[in-house]
Amino acid sequence: MSSYAETFRRVLDGDYSDASDDERRQAIQEVIEMGAAASAAAAIQPFPLLDLVLISPIQIGMVQAIGRVHGHTLDKKSVLEILSTFGASILAQNLIVSSAKLVPFAGWVAAPAMAFSLTWAVGEVSDHYFRQGRGVEPDELRDMFKKAYKRKREEKVAAHQGNASLKERLAQLKEAFEAGILTEEEYEAKKASMLADF
Repeated sequence: MSSYAETFRRVLDGDYSDASDDERRQAIQEVIEMGAAASAAAAIQPFPLLDLVLISPIQIGMVQAIGRVHGHTLDKKSVLEILSTFGASILAQNLIVSSAKLVPFAGWVAAPAMAFSLTWAVGEVSDHYFRQGRGVEPDELRDMFKKAYKRKREEKVAAHQGNASLKERLAQLKEAFEAGILTEEEYEAKKASMLADF
């Protein structure tokens, strides 16, 4: 997950005052993709309440980076206020991802995809919010957030239909680890990759 931190830092330290619209869009797209992937990887761990501790800093950094591209410097308190404005409060998101983990295996598998989709929606709506000069009505932001989350979640599910089930692929991976074909580090990295891609 260090690559997401490097990306955020590079964007936060960058000067976008003379950047073209394409350069800004590219920077924002990279930040959203890295933030969503990092959130999915963080959600792989099985402990429900730990999601808040791991995913919150990713989303806060992502919103700060997107704001920076649009010419705004934000502290953590400002970001939390923005998130709550469009119905994406950190607590609400944590409850969604954590509640999924209460369902044995299926919930544990779904949590990374949910974290990915929620973080993607946060990024997409943040970009819209800053592009509009921070003057968007809360109802519009909430509606946009729900639609962005639903669309990204459906895309993730559709992308994996027809593939071997994730459960089967994880079982094969575990067998390879237990047979000594993979080291523990390789096993964990491949498992994280599979779950993040789900």
